Amino acid sequence: MLDKWVSDVKSDRVKLIPQFEEVAMNKFSPVFFSCALLLAMGCSSVQKDVFIKNKEAFQQEVRVAVMPFTDAPEAVGSGTAVADAITSELIRIANFNIVERSQLSKIIQEKSLDATGLTDAAMTDIGRMAKTDYIIVGSVTEFMYARSFTNVFIPKTKLVFKFRIIDTKDGTIVGTGRYNLETGKYAWCGCILGFYYIPVALLTEENKYEQLDYAAQDIVWQIGHHVQKKTGCI
Repeated sequence: MLDKWVSDVKSDRVKLIPQFEEVAMNKFSPVFFSCALLLAMGCSSVQKDVFIKNKEAFQQEVRVAVMPFTDAPEAVGSGTAVADAITSELIRIANFNIVERSQLSKIIQEKSLDATGLTDAAMTDIGRMAKTDYIIVGSVTEFMYARSFTNVFIPKTKLVFKFRIIDTKDGTIVGTGRYNLETGKYAWCGCILGFYYIPVALLTEENKYEQLDYAAQDIVWQIGHHVQKKTGCI
C-alpha cells in the first residue's frame, strides 16, 4: 500500500512538472520581463544614511525635540513640514519622549529669537531650557514638484534633507543622517517604449507631501533600527 502511495505521488509530481514549467515560461516571457523592467525603471530613487555615535545612550528613556529645519530654496515652509513629519513618527520609538513643538515655540518667543536664523548653539540652549536630552536640527536642500512643458505627463517629486542629533549637555553631535528621494527619475524610458502607468500622469503637487510622510517613516525606522537592541525596533 505504501509503495503504491509513493508511486502515485511521484506520478502526480511528474504530471505537475510540465505545468509548472509552462507557468514559469509564461511568467518570465519577454512581455513579463518588459513590464518588470519598466516598473523598476519608474520606481523612486532613494538614498539614505543614518549614523548614531553612542547607541547605548539612546537605549534608555530620553527626551527628544525636533527643531524647525531650514527651508529649501523657493520652498517656504518646507523645513517646518519635514520637522513636523519626523516628529510625528519619532513617537513610534518606545523610549523616545518627544517634546511638543509648542514648548519650543514658547521658549523662542520668550527669548525674542528668530526661529529661522538660529545657530546650532542657540538651538542647543533652547533644547536645554526645554529639558531635552537631545535635539534634532537640519536643513532641507530640495522640496519640489515639477510638471513643466517637457515633463507634463511625467511629473517629478524630489525631497532632499539632512539632519544632526545634538546632545544638549555639551553641544556635541552624536548622530547624523541624510535622505534623498526622487520619483519618476527614469519614467521617460517607459513612455518612449509605448506604455507607462497612467497614474503617474495624474499626480498633483500634493504628492510631494505624501512622499514626505513616507520619507519620515523611513528615516525614523532607520534611527530606531540603529539605537535599539532588537532588529526592526519600532
